[in-house]
Amino acid sequence: MEKRLSASGSKKIIINGISLLLAVIDITLVVNRSRFFYEMLIAVSGYGIFQSPKMVLLLMAVFWLTGAFVFYKLIDRLLCEKDKRLIRHACFWGILLAASYVAGSDLRAQETIFLSAGRVFGSLMATACLSVAAASCVALILKDKKPASGQGKISGKRYPLWQTWLFYGTVIFLCWLPVFLAYYPSVFAYDAEGQLYQVIAGDYSTHHPLLHTLFLGAFFRLGGMIGSYSAGMAVHSIVQMLLMAGAFALVLTYLYEKETARWQRLLLLAFYALFPTNSVLALSTTKDVLFSAFVLLYTMTLYHMACDRKEWMEPKQAAACVILSILMLLFRNNTVYAFLVSIPFVYAGCRKWCGRGGDGKQAGVSKQYLLLSLTALLCFAVCSTGLRMATHAHSGSPREMLSVPLQQMARTRVMEEQQIEPALRQELEKYIPSEWVFAAYDPHLADPVKSRAVIHDDPVGLIKTWVQLGIQHPAVYIDAFLDNGVGYWYLEDISHAQIYGIGTANGFGYLSTDNRTMPAGCEIVPRSYLPGLRGLMEKIVSDNEYQRIPVLRIVFAPAFYWWMLCMYIAVAVYRRKYVMVLPVCFLTAYYFTLLLSPTVLIRYMYPFVVTVPAICCCMSRDCLKNDSENIQ
Repeated sequence: MEKRLSASGSKKIIINGISLLLAVIDITLVVNRSRFFYEMLIAVSGYGIFQSPKMVLLLMAVFWLTGAFVFYKLIDRLLCEKDKRLIRHACFWGILLAASYVAGSDLRAQETIFLSAGRVFGSLMATACLSVAAASCVALILKDKKPASGQGKISGKRYPLWQTWLFYGTVIFLCWLPVFLAYYPSVFAYDAEGQLYQVIAGDYSTHHPLLHTLFLGAFFRLGGMIGSYSAGMAVHSIVQMLLMAGAFALVLTYLYEKETARWQRLLLLAFYALFPTNSVLALSTTKDVLFSAFVLLYTMTLYHMACDRKEWMEPKQAAACVILSILMLLFRNNTVYAFLVSIPFVYAGCRKWCGRGGDGKQAGVSKQYLLLSLTALLCFAVCSTGLRMATHAHSGSPREMLSVPLQQMARTRVMEEQQIEPALRQELEKYIPSEWVFAAYDPHLADPVKSRAVIHDDPVGLIKTWVQLGIQHPAVYIDAFLDNGVGYWYLEDISHAQIYGIGTANGFGYLSTDNRTMPAGCEIVPRSYLPGLRGLMEKIVSDNEYQRIPVLRIVFAPAFYWWMLCMYIAVAVYRRKYVMVLPVCFLTAYYFTLLLSPTVLIRYMYPFVVTVPAICCCMSRDCLKNDSENIQ
């Protein structure tokens, strides 16, 4: 007995020692690699007593010691964990998180992840050490929480769902109203100018979704009819605000119906109503706003179908699912690829996990999903063709699909021009001439290269050259791919917030709030009724002042919502609630289409911003159900 106790005590001491060593290594790695840490020190050093170098050093020491202590407790807890399955799942996601962090910091500092042999070994060791700390954090999320019987039930008076929806929608709309007055008549930015030029000229293109171009053009023409194009865009802003507030209110009402914890609903309400990204984009003319609302409602509809165990959707819900699918497909050109990829996964999952009673429920739900999806695809094809015929629209350029390949070819010229074989360099000159590529190449934005590259003369030759160049320079190709989409997976990336510049004067930054130029007589004239509020919002979204806020700044990062979705999937898989993965299959597939996009912008990730927090609230509620209520 004494020997057993002695062995147990020795093991505990060894675990404590390993935990302490890893904690010291990890906090040192974070301090050395973190952009946030040094930016926080710079920001704090400008205030009061922290202007003293000694106080800055003291602050660094406090941060280091606090971080080391937190890491020690988390790592020690993980190493003492007896659930081997939990450890395996936590380590899998921890490795991915750590690898993304190390790769992102290497790209930022060295412009490549393929360093010298010594540095590559150092990066691998850093990934291994940080993986333990990341896994210990993931384990906290994955760990089953055993609720007391009845926990999660809502007590008190229950209100009719229509009243609940009206309350939530009104609160959100009223919170956005001051921002509307500050940016009156609208945030006339992004692609609005190009889309309305099509409306004015009657020369339409499928480069932008035709349905959104016509939607935007309807309000522009309304402005022309009433004698003020600005007034027309103000009506557009109000209508879009109502639609977005209504969509968010529907989700909150669904959570209310599911008896989700009140604090979660209030937090989500505050997020929808007050988060600057939501309030500013609600007024924006970009297609991504309404598209994100359709994705949100589509995802929640799938969640209701799969996870709430409905054998068949009611006719109204089925019709809503089809309509939402069609609108999603019509409002974003790359949606169809993600939709097609997601269908077989959701169908197979519904057959296997939706219903367990052996009474045909699996087949019922899966067949209905497949029928609705195929109906949506058919209607989309009909509507898309009809819109093209009605507007006589010509096809958009295939350049959008070549963003990453063209970036890879351009980066190879810029980084390894002298190492390219002369014959291959001569072939490359046909498509990406040296006369402009060295000045035009931007590792985070494909547009300068994409707009100038010669792709129509010999597309087959372009593809062959791309393949040959990639075989000879694979490392540069990988770096180009990672750098172009770094903001989608690296939490500390800030390139997405300065793609087109920074500053209130030009309206570029985290969001674009510039007022696009229109032809004479068709101008959209900005007139702020709350200039003070506009100035404050511009500091946040154009001057990027949000980056000076410790911790909260991470909520603005596009990658945050991807990793939040990953944690949702991780919890579902670890707790064997596989059916919960089905509603996010489309979002996951859509994410991979974004990795091939020309750049990283928060508006591209906006479907994740509005959807992932809501779906996490659903999971939180359903994971608290007793076994008798459990969806699995």
